[in-house]
Amino acid sequence: MVIDMVKTLPVFRFPGGSTPTLAEVGGKGLSLIKGSEAGLPVPPGFVLPVVFFKPWLEQLKLTPQWQTFTTAGAEQMQPACNALKQVSAVFRFTVEQQETISQALQSFDEKALFAVRSSSPEEDLEGASFAGGYETILGVNKSGIEAAVLKAFISCLDFRVAAYKREHGFDASSPKIAVVVQNQIASDVAGVGFSINPLTNNFDEEVFNANFGLGETVVGGLATPDTIRVNKISRTIVEKTVGGKETSIWLEPNGGTSEKAASAEERDKLCLNDEQILVMADQIAAVEKLYGKPMDTEWAFADNQFYLLQARPITAFVPVSPTLATAAGEKKFLYIDVTIVVQGLYKPISAMGTSVLRLLVKTAGSQLFGLNLLGDPHKSVVIAENGRLYLNVSHLLGMFGHEKVSKMLANMDPNSSRALAETDASQYTAPHEGHLHPPLQLLAQLPEIALHLVEARLLPEHAHKNAQKEIARYRSEVREMAGDPMPVWELADQLISKIFKFIRHTTIPLFVGSRLALEHMKGIAIAGGASEELLGRLERALPNNVTTEMGLALYHLAMLEPEGSTFKEEWQRFIDLYGHRGPIELDIASPRYRDQPQMLIDQIASLRPTAQSEDNPQARFDKAQVERHEAYETICEAVQKKEGWLQLKRFQSLYKVYETLGGYRELHKYLLIFAIDQLRARLIMEGDKLVSQGRIDKTTDIFNLTLDDLKKASVDDKLDLRSLASTNTAFAAKLGAVPTLPSLFDSRGCILRPTPPAPREGEVVGTAISPGVVRGRIKVLHSPDEKPLLRGEILVARATDPGWTPLFVNAAAVILEIGGMLQHGALVAREYGLPCVSGVSNATTLFQDGTLVEVDGSVGIIRILES
Repeated sequence: MVIDMVKTLPVFRFPGGSTPTLAEVGGKGLSLIKGSEAGLPVPPGFVLPVVFFKPWLEQLKLTPQWQTFTTAGAEQMQPACNALKQVSAVFRFTVEQQETISQALQSFDEKALFAVRSSSPEEDLEGASFAGGYETILGVNKSGIEAAVLKAFISCLDFRVAAYKREHGFDASSPKIAVVVQNQIASDVAGVGFSINPLTNNFDEEVFNANFGLGETVVGGLATPDTIRVNKISRTIVEKTVGGKETSIWLEPNGGTSEKAASAEERDKLCLNDEQILVMADQIAAVEKLYGKPMDTEWAFADNQFYLLQARPITAFVPVSPTLATAAGEKKFLYIDVTIVVQGLYKPISAMGTSVLRLLVKTAGSQLFGLNLLGDPHKSVVIAENGRLYLNVSHLLGMFGHEKVSKMLANMDPNSSRALAETDASQYTAPHEGHLHPPLQLLAQLPEIALHLVEARLLPEHAHKNAQKEIARYRSEVREMAGDPMPVWELADQLISKIFKFIRHTTIPLFVGSRLALEHMKGIAIAGGASEELLGRLERALPNNVTTEMGLALYHLAMLEPEGSTFKEEWQRFIDLYGHRGPIELDIASPRYRDQPQMLIDQIASLRPTAQSEDNPQARFDKAQVERHEAYETICEAVQKKEGWLQLKRFQSLYKVYETLGGYRELHKYLLIFAIDQLRARLIMEGDKLVSQGRIDKTTDIFNLTLDDLKKASVDDKLDLRSLASTNTAFAAKLGAVPTLPSLFDSRGCILRPTPPAPREGEVVGTAISPGVVRGRIKVLHSPDEKPLLRGEILVARATDPGWTPLFVNAAAVILEIGGMLQHGALVAREYGLPCVSGVSNATTLFQDGTLVEVDGSVGIIRILES
């Protein structure tokens, strides 16, 4: 007699099983297996891999509901997902699935309880967390495993998962799921732990949220948890904040869970003692070390024993490149991102753009100081890498001192200035090595610069006319130089060198002269009794400002008949003068107006409706000019009356200098971008050649390379340019995924922000959860499907669980009544880059739909702008 053995499907046990791939068991399952293998205190269990669910997916794909789902648009996606879930609800284990489960459960006690969690191959990745999108079922006994596994499977068809996939570039029509079945811990205290501080991005701090019972109240934001902050380098508890712990969830001995309200005693005391906190801190640090990256964990204490329940990469943090970072415990350096505070560029520029930026800094250092400013990042003042330009503030502190550097930063970014002023600078100050003092080379150039300054002061009109002639000559020479067949890296050197020589000798002295004139003017005017408001008007609507002139020229284009000959002539004139400009123009990879004229056409279309408006660009400029002239006349009268005729003449003379040359502040960049555009044209030609040679895939891929790469490629036809491009852009891509890059941060990732101001009338204070500032109108929701949340509205809720996730796509910011910084809503807000404030008492009754507010998630303040 032959007995047929029932075939079983693969199962991955932990501890003691084989190691699968991410594609087989998903991020959650793989992290539990890896942690268990490393000896971390992970409760035992097993993972049902993706192949286990193949029969159900094959059955599902034969239904008409599947066809509807795969073709559904955004509006039809939710009903299509619901229809698939209804079809799946009647699925039952196949014989093979049942036998697989039975064998996997044999090693567990009959009374054991389990936590059943989904583990998608697309979940818990570095770039996407799917936080709470999939289902978790707690307190499951052996008889309930089939129903729990089916429920976890069905969650991969949920609308919130499909919406998240679409938002993050995943294929929503290709569900994949694995399921973790893990021994459930009847915890006394549980919660969430981050191996870095999620609010400040400090790599040296861990932050924990904790509540009594199971961790669901913490993850789901159902209660305001205790918050603990630990310095993991010194193993010291930095801060302990007792939360409300309004409710808790407990595991029932026979399966399932129960909820109970917290007693007054439980609300008022911390749910962890110091010994437990440090045990937890050590374990979370071990998790981070094992995975080699910041980690988000779920943990529990039962009978004073620590357990690790989950570990996933933190998706919403700001990485620090290895060249800027320092190791834990080493001397820290402080950096300010110049590309943000000066240029307003929040996303990294291209690899080629960075290469050109480095050449600019190198040439500036060479021509001005005879120095290479781009040495060791920890010994240099300037760093250009990964699409960013930084100043090493630590060296500035060593050169000039705390107070002077704080004031210096005020001209760049007032918030960074205030943050630095409030910081203990001794932890960041780097010793000054002497080589950063301006050498004699700079002093040797002063006589020539001084001559231009004198010309600007005594003969401003003459200086202006001479400069305009020189600019026309410069443009012609740059075009001629760009047509020379020299190698493109040599062209870059010569163009950048020419730029600096020209602006140093021609435009910068005139602008500096105008600023000196302005400061002297202000001194005379203040002595004459002029107010700050009146002085401010003197800086409005100055002539000879190339950026203002471009805006007005575009407006006048919009006023012309598009088909007329005059429009065509003016269009060509505009392109000749401004065609080299465009959005993110500092990056040589960015298209110019000349490349993509549709950008101009769209702007022209937006300007046409203002033709009859009293607030059109020309009208606003003319009005500002009148206000400037009126302010000038008023100040002249006051100066003559109080200071006398001689001071009046001096004021008028200085005003003429400033009026004529003050607009030159925009000219240096205009000339720089003109040369960069000429270099860009040559690079595109080089890109075409490399495509024809089969070395890159498309012309614009050349912007993922550097000038040095092109030089090496010219003598080595075997050099793998595709690999170089991938390497060049890898870290910049990580920075590009960060919703908001910081202005001021240190080499351990810590973002420095000023102390929030005391709340004023019309402000509501909560807990800062996710940074950023945004304005929008309130929409109060008591459930995710109560009413539509429109794009740009501010979501106000008591708390958010995973069912609210699709609403985050439209929300501009989030305000919550309860929950900590590590809850589901906080995690998703940070991942989406949404400002978030929690702990706002009675938020759902305090605010009303339509109220215009400003949410500042960096400091936890909501400002009511309009009822």
